[in-house]
Amino acid sequence: MKSSQLLMDLKEQEAMVQQSFTSHEDLLAYLLDHGILLQVDWKGEEHEFQIGKFLQGRAAVLLPGTSIDIETPYGKLRDAVRKESINAGDSVPLLLKSFQAQQKKTGLTVVLLDIGNDSYYIGLIKQSDAAGLKKQSDPVWRFTAFGSLSGEVLYTVNCDCGSMNIWQVKRGEKITDDVCQDCGKQIFDEEGNSSFQVIKDYI
Repeated sequence: MKSSQLLMDLKEQEAMVQQSFTSHEDLLAYLLDHGILLQVDWKGEEHEFQIGKFLQGRAAVLLPGTSIDIETPYGKLRDAVRKESINAGDSVPLLLKSFQAQQKKTGLTVVLLDIGNDSYYIGLIKQSDAAGLKKQSDPVWRFTAFGSLSGEVLYTVNCDCGSMNIWQVKRGEKITDDVCQDCGKQIFDEEGNSSFQVIKDYI
């Protein structure tokens, strides 16, 4: 969990050290409650500028005086919506890609905490601390720089016939009305439900 300290300035690190966390869930709640991480649903923000204002605020904490342009990324998003060139689930990656491009100039890096669900847990670290991400040893609690994950999900289902079926889809996208590649037995119904165990790997 030491990797979480990369998200903080010295004052925040000292405050966290005073806490006692009994689980990853407790730590996650602490980071969200203190505005160190931002949770956003895969479908999009709850309100406009949510991600931009969060990153702007974190930049001010980590590197005081740093300026982050909010209007350009949201202008690109509005243009994409107007042109109907994005689908459900595309808005957050589009915004993060635009904000990450800015960080090359600011000395900061947008990171994501991947805990195996389809929400985005967004943070910001100094680029000089990015090497620390490679030293993470906890397989359940891992931060990655935005762009190093594809934003897709691997679905694996083992059919009764012994065949392993794998689908790779966008995060949030449903697999509907699909069958086993070998025996033809229905794996997913028209609503995207399955009677089989479905293993999801976020990549």
